[in-house]
Amino acid sequence: MPGRNSIDRPARRRRTRQRSDSRAINAFLGEATGDMRWWNFDPLLTAKFLVGLLLLPACWVTLETFFVIFGHAAKHTEFWRNAEFWYFGIGVVMWLVLFFGARSRLMLLFYVAGHEWTHALFVLICRGNVAKVHISAEGGHILTNRNNFLISLSPYFFPFYTAVVIALWGMAEWLFVDFQPEHLRYLFWAIGFTWCHHLTFTIWMATRQDQPDLDHNGRLFSFSLIALVNTLIIVSLLIVASPAVAWKTFAMMWYANMTTFGTRLVESVREIVGFFV
Repeated sequence: MPGRNSIDRPARRRRTRQRSDSRAINAFLGEATGDMRWWNFDPLLTAKFLVGLLLLPACWVTLETFFVIFGHAAKHTEFWRNAEFWYFGIGVVMWLVLFFGARSRLMLLFYVAGHEWTHALFVLICRGNVAKVHISAEGGHILTNRNNFLISLSPYFFPFYTAVVIALWGMAEWLFVDFQPEHLRYLFWAIGFTWCHHLTFTIWMATRQDQPDLDHNGRLFSFSLIALVNTLIIVSLLIVASPAVAWKTFAMMWYANMTTFGTRLVESVREIVGFFV
């Protein structure tokens, strides 16, 4: 359609293994088609590549802080005895059993639908227009007059069905039901189930299938942003579910780890070099 972008989602096509070295490099740097030459670098893709490099320390420090702070809370405060945490975990385990034991065409169609609706939602957030949304078990796409990295990468870091569950819960409480504190465990079960649905399919699709969204934005930038935002989402969910950890505590530890990241990295490199020298 003239003047519109098609964001494609080939959901079941396996990545071709027989590719030249230059084609693999092109995909990593963000060129989906054509030959890469030093004289026709896209400045925007180069900028995204550099941003992706800068995001790597943030990804590592966020993940490190997550494991340290929640490991300490599990050991010393026993926050895992919280009912909301247990129901969240049960939802996660139930989805994992379904995903690895009974993955079906219907489940894939359900994922593709959420994926494309997320694209469409972020198009509207970015003040664009959606002309068409195509959904099938083989893949899907939307036709729109606007595209950017938020629109194209949004399904990889925005858990659509989790947001739907939270929105429906809020509407039900506002309009129909006076939920009690003990009812929150059921909300966290649904959040765990839907969030794990988002995470497993995101990893599965990004690692097993051709994904034009990732190629067009550069693989390094895409994966860095996706990893960072998804880690922050799980941190947020566990902080809400656990009274033992607060955002202020997490932020302070994150800052402390980030300010010492360079020193610790240099020391680690020296130890590795010293081992071989």
